[in-house]
Amino acid sequence: MSFRVLRFTGAALLANLALSYQANPEHEPPKEDQLSTPYRVEVLAKDLRVPWAIVFLPDRRIFFTERTGEVRVLHGNQLLPEPALTLDVAQGNKMGLLGLAADPHFSRNHFLYLAYNYRLEPFDPAHPAYRLRLVRYREESDKLLEAKTLVEDIPAWSNHTGCRLRFASDGTLFMSTGDANEPPMAQRLDQWNGKILHLKPDGSPARGNPFTGEGGTRPEIWSYGHRNPQGFDFQPGSGRMLETEHGPLGGDEINWILPGHNYGWPVIDHRRTQEGMETPLLEFSPSIGPGSASFYRGRSFPELHGNFLVACLRGEGMLRVDLEETRVRKVTWLFHHTFGRIRDIAESPEGYLYLSTSQQDPNEGHPRPGEDDDLLLRIVPATVPASGLPVFQRSIPFAEVSQAAVPAGGAIAIIGRHCAACHGPELKSGMPTEVTAGGWIAKQDDRALRSLIRNGIPPKGMPGAPDLSNSDLELLIAYLRSLPTQRLQ
Repeated sequence: MSFRVLRFTGAALLANLALSYQANPEHEPPKEDQLSTPYRVEVLAKDLRVPWAIVFLPDRRIFFTERTGEVRVLHGNQLLPEPALTLDVAQGNKMGLLGLAADPHFSRNHFLYLAYNYRLEPFDPAHPAYRLRLVRYREESDKLLEAKTLVEDIPAWSNHTGCRLRFASDGTLFMSTGDANEPPMAQRLDQWNGKILHLKPDGSPARGNPFTGEGGTRPEIWSYGHRNPQGFDFQPGSGRMLETEHGPLGGDEINWILPGHNYGWPVIDHRRTQEGMETPLLEFSPSIGPGSASFYRGRSFPELHGNFLVACLRGEGMLRVDLEETRVRKVTWLFHHTFGRIRDIAESPEGYLYLSTSQQDPNEGHPRPGEDDDLLLRIVPATVPASGLPVFQRSIPFAEVSQAAVPAGGAIAIIGRHCAACHGPELKSGMPTEVTAGGWIAKQDDRALRSLIRNGIPPKGMPGAPDLSNSDLELLIAYLRSLPTQRLQ
């Protein structure tokens, strides 16, 4: 398939060139930071299971998704015991009920949009097939009714399925999709996976999309070459989209997203360059695990106004990106190792910060979740009158829990540095069936295993680790051989 290069004229050309060719700032690890406004952290809900997306409605109710398939509702500070909706979703390492967005005209139509994974039927456990679906519901009395499927059959997998939903100021809907563990598909314009899609509220392609009218392409595509984008928002004032994306072996990205542009995966990653492909504005190695992201628009924490805030999983904190138009001034950590893994970050109409934790992720969650995890937290200025909600506190900081749970050396530490972003601590989320079927590891000699680890499985999105030391490589091989085959599958 051939791909075109978009052409712009006049001011649009200059604006897009300014974004496309901006040089990356020097890569420096983010430094610790803190809010200058005194604050209080309140616990709105506990005992949740991987809360993924938080939405505020005009009447001040809050709806949020749990990846296990429930849509939950908060009235004021009270979590309703009955979900608004329970779906039978396909669940896995990163699958389930994911994106949630409220229609810009919710007060009139009461529409909510959900994205979730499902199994293709008939389901064959030996050769499973999964998809991602976008569905619109009508809310009535805290229940979601009248499901209308808008887009379905988007390729998905237990890894790399996205997915974030967000409306733009013009009322159109953007949706991110992962590469579905098929990296080459991210470069194909006839496929939905590994893309950011731009839709009308009815699910049809939005006007002005870059590939509309081109034969053999999906007209919904806005940008392509993405690995696993799970967060994006629009910069106040300019309307530019800034996006977060999980990379391989580190290489997590923050990108300015432009229509029709190619973000490189799997041809390039980290800070590599190639003509016609975008290198990230910011890149993070080792991995920070960027989840959702949001520009802060409020005034409750004036020091954050205009900052891009990123919820981080492996990084266990909130990344604060201070920008001057498109230029990065400073990148720092907020709440680092305070709440553990953070999945979503959202801003209330009052400018309060809402966070969802993600310690209960199957296989790749925190090694020692708290007894109340997962949590929905609210950060408010200390001057706000007390709400009566419990105040967040943890007897052992998450940083100390992490250090106690993972030994400093040995194969487990190697896995934590190189493998856990996809396969979980101790490889608990398994290995590709191509590797393990029929006891593949047990049948291979050490030379074959060294090749697998060094070179990876590029067609399946498994990166190699060519820089791993020989001693670490041998420790990792010994660990793989110590695990029963069924444990790895």
